[in-house]
Amino acid sequence: MILGADNFNELVDSCISFYEENKDRMNLERVREKRAKLSSFVEVFHNDCGTLTSSVQKRVGDLKHGTGLVLMTAHQPNFFAYSGVFRKATLNFVLARKLEELLKVPVVGFFGIADQDFTDDRWVRSCQLPAVQRSGGILSIDVKLPERLMLNRVVKPSPDLLKKWRTDIEKWLNDAIRSVNRFCKEQGLAELSSAPSVATLHENFESFWNIVEDCYERSEKYSDFNAFLMSRIVNDVWGYDTVFSRFSECQQAFVGEFGFLLSRSEDYSRLLREAKQMPHDEGIGGGVSDQEPLLAPFWYHCDCGSKVKLFLIEKDGCLFGRGNCVSCEERYELEFGVRNDPDISDIAARISARAVPMSLVFFNGLIPSCYVGGVGGIRYLMEAEHVAKGLEIPFPRVAVWRPHDKYLGVGQMEAVLELKRICKDLDARDLSTAKDLLESRISEVRERLGKLEVSKKRVIEKSKRHPDDEKVKEEIKRISMSQTEIKKSSNLSVINHELKILENISAVMDLIPSIIDYAVNIGLEETSDQWIRYLSENGSLSPDVHLESVLAGFQAGDL
Repeated sequence: MILGADNFNELVDSCISFYEENKDRMNLERVREKRAKLSSFVEVFHNDCGTLTSSVQKRVGDLKHGTGLVLMTAHQPNFFAYSGVFRKATLNFVLARKLEELLKVPVVGFFGIADQDFTDDRWVRSCQLPAVQRSGGILSIDVKLPERLMLNRVVKPSPDLLKKWRTDIEKWLNDAIRSVNRFCKEQGLAELSSAPSVATLHENFESFWNIVEDCYERSEKYSDFNAFLMSRIVNDVWGYDTVFSRFSECQQAFVGEFGFLLSRSEDYSRLLREAKQMPHDEGIGGGVSDQEPLLAPFWYHCDCGSKVKLFLIEKDGCLFGRGNCVSCEERYELEFGVRNDPDISDIAARISARAVPMSLVFFNGLIPSCYVGGVGGIRYLMEAEHVAKGLEIPFPRVAVWRPHDKYLGVGQMEAVLELKRICKDLDARDLSTAKDLLESRISEVRERLGKLEVSKKRVIEKSKRHPDDEKVKEEIKRISMSQTEIKKSSNLSVINHELKILENISAVMDLIPSIIDYAVNIGLEETSDQWIRYLSENGSLSPDVHLESVLAGFQAGDL
């Protein structure tokens, strides 16, 4: 795959090379027209969201004019999205400003909202926060959504549910602060409640929740509630000139690009089959299904709010799409016109691109110089690139920035203090040593209990043969009492609990949490500032990124 680079500066050079190679194509009337059409859908979104800032308005004008560069990223409107979604916008923004500085032409950063995806994805219905005392070390905040419905067909949550989310998050924050205070007191450290930073945590949450409530008031659909929150953070709080648009609206501008894929259906199908056979790293999941080469490059939207998978059929020189709705099973047969010159303009408002064609239609229509993707979409992009080459569609540089942010928020601090306490009790130097010690103790106790259980079973068998033998009964009682005594004296239940806490500590430290955790512990503005600073000063897109939270100075030497 044409990865831009592992380093920001190399990515810049790679994007400049792509621009130089394709700037004549970018100036084609067809491409300028597509960019202008996109600008109208962008303006609608930002008006609805209340984020048509002066800098966004300028970029809408740049799109209307149609010249210069476009950088693209996209994502589903996730529920209180995790950091990786927002990081895409940051990389896109910083890259756009650098390219504009060097090339002296307008550069527009475009963020597509995939609001026609299904409701069954985990992250559109769930977000996570670090909570070492909870099962698995994670607080999961969830919303129930209808099955197999498009996100933009789901109404926003009830006011009561919004209040419950606030209550749950506030409880999570207060519980973590109390837990940290308790640990600090036990270990002779200054309590967190005495630090000014605790007030900042609550202020940060209030600021964040004010945005949440405003987005709630402005939205009618669940997808818009989440998308508006993304735009408010990116455009208002961070001041980026990133332009957003709903795929459910702006994909209508790409009727010609969908038609092109249909007109080359035989080549498209063959290239998809080839792409599926391409070697790839075992760790890369996703990719097209076995059915994909048989399907139209788009879903058709059923009246019920779900989608139809259309199988392509040629009959008498014409193309047809046939299929059943994946939810209500309504049967559809649609005619697309003659094979070499299909026309889908009549159904443009009722289709949405499938995974691989999404990139193909946007890349062919807009000729973006870079696409900022995610780890989960790498396989699809690899396959899309193979198809694009075969169909002579320009394929932009691809950038993926998915490090693990390291910072000491209140949830992470609670986990660190738990580890400190357990290691002190066990005289262990680190988490791995502590786990080994506890597992060894549990193994020893279970071995002793196991031997007693074997003896007990033998005596029980004997009692069946001699039911009136009082000595046998006494022996069974004695063994049972020994088992109980071992469990008590060894504190087996406590050891098991401590081991689960150690496992939870690992989960907390490995977690990539919701943006809520960043908003509370770092602050929204500071998150963007520190990400931008990292790209400017370091630039490597692979290593962990160390961020400073509002708690960074609290007992730093002791933790």
